Amino acid sequence: MTASFTMNSHLGKRILALVREGNYAHAGEEEAIELALADLPRDGERALLDAGCGRGGTADYMQKNGWGRVTGVDIEPDSIREAERAYPDIRFEAGDIADLGQRYAGYFDAVTMFNVLYAIPDHARALAALAEAARPGATLVIFDYEDPGGYADHAIMEGGAGFLANPMVAGRIADILDHTGWSVTGRCDITDAYVGWYRRLVDRIRTRRADIEALAQAEGYERVLGLYSQLLGVLREGRLGGAIIRAERRA
Repeated sequence: MTASFTMNSHLGKRILALVREGNYAHAGEEEAIELALADLPRDGERALLDAGCGRGGTADYMQKNGWGRVTGVDIEPDSIREAERAYPDIRFEAGDIADLGQRYAGYFDAVTMFNVLYAIPDHARALAALAEAARPGATLVIFDYEDPGGYADHAIMEGGAGFLANPMVAGRIADILDHTGWSVTGRCDITDAYVGWYRRLVDRIRTRRADIEALAQAEGYERVLGLYSQLLGVLREGRLGGAIIRAERRA
């Protein structure tokens, strides 16, 4: 195995799942899910979409803890195959979020995105497709990185490209949501929580060195440690933050 992978690849997600000791590729794991969904009443009959579900750990946690009947969608087919094997009681699909409006017009009661939007080049296209897939009055919860301004000019690099390619930009996301059929109902800055989560993640990466090297060799371990150490530094400096955005699908 070589170190030629990105953290959004199947191998990258596998390494994060190993380090986080669960099938999570987003910051904060179960603590983050509870925080993001604190204002969403539990309803086991809710049709809930986990957009960008990765290996399925978040979808499983939400369904087991009563937030709804979850459908998980991710663009990475190998991750979907892993999710299907691990969580057979949940419906998973490999596909592009931008195509969901065609397949699920007006179907979902709620949509979640956990550290997904930053990896999508066209936020407006994705959010418009999710609006098409949601019924009027549906809830959208976005848990993601937020650029307070200027991060893109000095972004962390991964293999010649931006590590966090397209984070939300403070002050713009509300306008994008408004133009794609959503109305913002709340925003919570969780940068301090992100700092704590990534401090612990960097510590875990160091303790799991042998396991990471077994998957990706020594060069792969150094790549992972370097990327997340840089991310922790950027968060501490305030050049990048974290936020939860809640919105409602307009009629």
